[in-house]
Amino acid sequence: MAGPDDYRRRAGGYSTPAGVVLTGGGFAARPAPTNVTDGRFFGDDTWSGLLNALPVEANTAETAARVAAVFFCVSIIAEAIGSLGLEFKDNHGPRNDFPLANVLAYEPNHLQTGAEFWAAMAFTAVLRGEAFAEPTVGYDGLEVWALNPLRTVSEWGERSLVVHYASERGQRRLMPQELFWFTGIADGGLRPLVPWKQAKGSIDFQLALEVGARAFFRNDRRPAGVVTTDQKLNDESHGRLKEGVERWKRGGIPVFEQGVKYQAISGSNKDSEVVDLIKQRTLEMGRYWRIPRTMIGDEGGNAGNNEQDTRSFVNWALRPLTRRIEQAITVRLLPPDLRAQGIRAKFNLDSMLRGDAATQWKNAVLARTASIMSVNEVRSGWFGLARIEEEWADDPRSALNSNRAADTATGGETAPQDKV
Repeated sequence: MAGPDDYRRRAGGYSTPAGVVLTGGGFAARPAPTNVTDGRFFGDDTWSGLLNALPVEANTAETAARVAAVFFCVSIIAEAIGSLGLEFKDNHGPRNDFPLANVLAYEPNHLQTGAEFWAAMAFTAVLRGEAFAEPTVGYDGLEVWALNPLRTVSEWGERSLVVHYASERGQRRLMPQELFWFTGIADGGLRPLVPWKQAKGSIDFQLALEVGARAFFRNDRRPAGVVTTDQKLNDESHGRLKEGVERWKRGGIPVFEQGVKYQAISGSNKDSEVVDLIKQRTLEMGRYWRIPRTMIGDEGGNAGNNEQDTRSFVNWALRPLTRRIEQAITVRLLPPDLRAQGIRAKFNLDSMLRGDAATQWKNAVLARTASIMSVNEVRSGWFGLARIEEEWADDPRSALNSNRAADTATGGETAPQDKV
């Protein structure tokens, strides 16, 4: 007569690959339950390798950026920065009459446009807390090249900074005077905080949710569980049970006999409220990067709320970063003679704060009638229209009912009743 050890050996011969637990005659075939649906249906080795390859913890910035909410928050800020116009001004107005202005605004190097360069620098800074670039002299003059963050190690001292860069030509040690850089917020020292590390707890939670959801749907939405029975099974019954489990692994539906029952030991995604948890974690990520709720969530709002959220996004997510970049450009890239002339770098945020078309036209009329802006400032600065080459068009104090204005704008004669 077979003893418990023989019974366990027989059960182990087929239960181990399938992860089945049998209880028969008052003893268990294995000391602890193992999931039947353990994510290895269609090729055990393949699925096990893929499951182990899935990141469950954010140990690098690249892993953190793979989370959809993180990438959205970082990329929307970076793309917004890249879309802004970079201008240079002094106390008398725009100053784009020096070569460096064109380089920084339109062509930092021969492989990147201004929009591409500033979006890449902003993405690095928003994700990692710092971004470095190296000004060099190329064949066409000054060039500015962003340093690859994967090859860059910044060494912040109490009052010092050294950057170690592993370029393709070897290790380099760069001093602050050789670089252009800007950083994010710090907690009292020079070393900036690393945003993705600050949000690491929420990011890890989000990764765990994604891995769990992938496993659930990979198992054809079947919960993990065990099969149990109070009866003793013979070899023939063992074989049929093994075939049923193998059929389950291939996506089929097994038929159990002799009182064998399947008992789920893990809840479904619905029971775990995975969808609600993902929404909550997504909103939590938006708080780290100050993204308004309506921009990162799936619930819509009315036009007034959306416009207000856009203003909040500009005021609290974009403006602090653009201010840091503007001062970094002015202090670390402009030569002393240009700074002595009062020239400063400026990103134009006005286009994102004007609201819808009706609001823009209303504000333009108010600015002109109050003599705050001239006709040319409204035309070229707000609407991108061609300038009117007349002196009165540059004077914000020009009378609104000026005959000269009427003649120039319409190309016709002044009305008889307006002639003096």
